[in-house]
Amino acid sequence: MDNDFVFFQQRKSCNNLVLFVHGFTGDSHKTWTNKSEVSFPNLLLKNDYISDHFDVASYGYFSTLVDLFGINKEKFRRIKNFFRKKTHKNESNLEINELAKNLSGHLRITLSQYDNVYIIAHSMGGLLTKCLITDELKENGWTKVKLFLSLAVPHQGAEMAVIGGLFSNNLQLGNLNPVNKFINKLNQKWVDLDNKPTTKYFYGSYDVVVSQYSAVAIDKIEKDIISVAEDHVSISKPASVNSIVYNSACLFLTESHKHNHVGEVGYQKCIEEDSYDEYLFLIKLIIADIAKESQDNAKELFFNAEYMSKHFNSHHDKKQLQKLFDNIRQLYKDSYDKYLSDETMNSGKLLAEVHTKITSEDSGLLKSLISTLQPYHKKGMLHQLANDQNSDIWWASNEAIQFKGIDK
Repeated sequence: MDNDFVFFQQRKSCNNLVLFVHGFTGDSHKTWTNKSEVSFPNLLLKNDYISDHFDVASYGYFSTLVDLFGINKEKFRRIKNFFRKKTHKNESNLEINELAKNLSGHLRITLSQYDNVYIIAHSMGGLLTKCLITDELKENGWTKVKLFLSLAVPHQGAEMAVIGGLFSNNLQLGNLNPVNKFINKLNQKWVDLDNKPTTKYFYGSYDVVVSQYSAVAIDKIEKDIISVAEDHVSISKPASVNSIVYNSACLFLTESHKHNHVGEVGYQKCIEEDSYDEYLFLIKLIIADIAKESQDNAKELFFNAEYMSKHFNSHHDKKQLQKLFDNIRQLYKDSYDKYLSDETMNSGKLLAEVHTKITSEDSGLLKSLISTLQPYHKKGMLHQLANDQNSDIWWASNEAIQFKGIDK
C-alpha cells in the first residue's frame, strides 16, 4: 500500500472505506490523536457496526507553514538518503486543487477495491475533499465519496491565511485566503453541483481559527450543522467514545452505509402482490377504474417505499421524509385541481401526471439530503400517503369514494 496511507483496518473482502484527511500542516497521526495517545480512527473501530462494515485509513500529504522550512527539510532528507543509498521524492506544498487530483488518482488506483469512500476531513482537508468531489462529478458524473464529514473546514476561507500571507508565499495559505479567487470559485462550483454526497458540517464553539460562518459551506440545499464544544485542534481528536464528534461520526457512517445499501439493491420486485389487495391505496385505484397494469405498478412502488422506510428511520431521516411527503402531496393537489376542472382529464391521466411530476422534480422540489432516494421511492411515497385513512389523496372525486362506501 502507498506510503501516503496509514491503515488501521484493511481486509481484502471489504468495499467500504472510512478515510481521514488532515488539514494544513497536519499529518496522518498527530491531527487525529488525543492526549491519551488514542486516535480517532482507532476509536471508530471500537464501534461494532463500523468495524464489521468498514476498513479505516488516514491519508497524508505534504503541508508545512513556511516554504523555506519545507525546502530545508527536503535538503536534509536528500543528504540523509544519499548516505543511506536511498531515494526520496522532492516534496513541496502543492495547491489544493493539485492535492485533490492526487487523491482522486489514489481512489482510482491505490484504493480500487473500495466502491464506497466515507471521508472525515479536518480544516483544509475538507477543501481538498470538496475539490475532489466537484472535479469527479463534473468530469465523470459520479464519485466514490458517499459521505463527507466536514470538521472545522474553512469553506469561506480563514483570516489567519491573510496574516500568514504577509510572511510566506505558501500556495496553500494563498488558497485559504478568503478574498482569493480559489475559495470563491470552489464555492460556486459547490453550489452549482447536483448529486453531491451527503455532507455534515461540524464547527467548534471555541474555534478561533475557523469561524462558525466559515465552517458551513454556501449551498442551495438545506444543510445539516452540528455545533460541538471544541476548538480547532480538539475537534479532530475525540477524547473518548463519549465525545459528540465520535458518536456523530458513528451515527452518520452507519446511516449512510445503510442508505447506500438501499441504493445498491435498486428497484425491488414485489413478489406477493396479492398481499396488498385490501390496502386502502389500492382500493382507491380500483374505485377510480385505474388500469390493472397501473395498479400492479403502484403495488411495486408502494413496496419499494415501504422497504426504504425501514432503512431511513433516524430522527433526521424522518424529518427529511416528512418534507418530501409534504411536497409530494402538494404536487398531487395541483394536479387534482386540474383534474376537477378539466373534463378531458380522467383518473388514469391524473395518476400518470403526478408520477411524471415526481420524476421531473426529483432534482428540484423533491431533492433531499437523503441522496440515495430514487424517483421510484418518491412515487411509492405518494401511495403511502394515499394509504392513510386520514389522507385527502384519491384518484376519483370525493363523491365517488363516498358513494362506494369507502372510509377515506
